[in-house]
Amino acid sequence: MKRTFLSLGLLTLAATLTGCVVSIGGRSQASPPPPAPMPPPPIVVGDPSQAATVGEIDAAAQLNFDSTRTQVLSQLAERPGLAPPVQVHLVNTAYRSLSFESSKVQVLQKMIARPDFCDPARHAIVSQLGRLTHESSKQDLLNRINERLKQGPLQ
Repeated sequence: MKRTFLSLGLLTLAATLTGCVVSIGGRSQASPPPPAPMPPPPIVVGDPSQAATVGEIDAAAQLNFDSTRTQVLSQLAERPGLAPPVQVHLVNTAYRSLSFESSKVQVLQKMIARPDFCDPARHAIVSQLGRLTHESSKQDLLNRINERLKQGPLQ
């Protein structure tokens, strides 16, 4: 009887001390994560008020809610006297920081409606239209740009 318990004990001990390795999946290694996107180049403006506006745009991009980001960027898009680099920065920030397509379109529409809407800002809008998913949004922005161009040359 002692011998049976001893044998059973040794067998249990051997079973618990030895582990088994279970491999789930293949031998292929996971692909590395995609590289992080490059940060946008710094915006260079000579006027301190324009530099302050760039800071406001960057601060707006850091707000927690899409609705508040949209509201602040829309207000900035309506601000008179934005230099072309600041307009481009605002367009790029709208594309990059707003989550909802309707929010992006709202800000971009306000940019197009500016009396001093410039060619660099127009280029920034049309070169990133691929970031919008709905054809109707893309068509609306292109139509607004065409109507804006009919009013006279851009700055």
